[in-house]
Amino acid sequence: MADLGRQLQEYLAQSKAAAAAGGSSAAPAPPPAGCSQEEAGSGGGLGAWLGPLNPFQPGRGAPPAVAAPGSGPSSGSSWPWATEADPCLLGLSRWQRLAGSGLCLLLAALCFGLAALYAPLLLLRARKFALLWSLGSLCALGAAALLRGPARLLREPGRGSLLYLGALGGTLYAALGLRSTLLTALGAAVQLGA
Repeated sequence: MADLGRQLQEYLAQSKAAAAAGGSSAAPAPPPAGCSQEEAGSGGGLGAWLGPLNPFQPGRGAPPAVAAPGSGPSSGSSWPWATEADPCLLGLSRWQRLAGSGLCLLLAALCFGLAALYAPLLLLRARKFALLWSLGSLCALGAAALLRGPARLLREPGRGSLLYLGALGGTLYAALGLRSTLLTALGAAVQLGA
């Protein structure tokens, strides 16, 4: 055990000497001005792992997170889904919204895939199929809401989208709350029709 401590001390001394000489193992550069360590990806946790993948890092020519008032889609922004900040998603950066949307899409694909596995047993497990299909639809809507912003999606809903959202809520309520196979199947049919 003493040998391990000695080796650690030697390694630390070599690292300090290399850093003082301007070697390649110097401490990482501080984050750019106006950017915290966590945003720059040099903090601990998930940001350190996903930081190099962030396409919206400062210094890469990315536009600011919130566009100036009155700027339209032709202002040169590379974020085509939202030109103004959404009042429901104020604390989320573009990267967080994109990552959350991707996670919601993965969950939606998982739910749709599991629902497809229940398709041959539709008569026996109709409630499970409708529940998985509805949860997949809900996750896909969540992904779209993260990309575009919930306020922007719900600003001017059409009759078809209101019917779909009502059928989605009714299907989930019938499957989870009432545990009624007949009402769940009816809600799923209305979903498919909308």
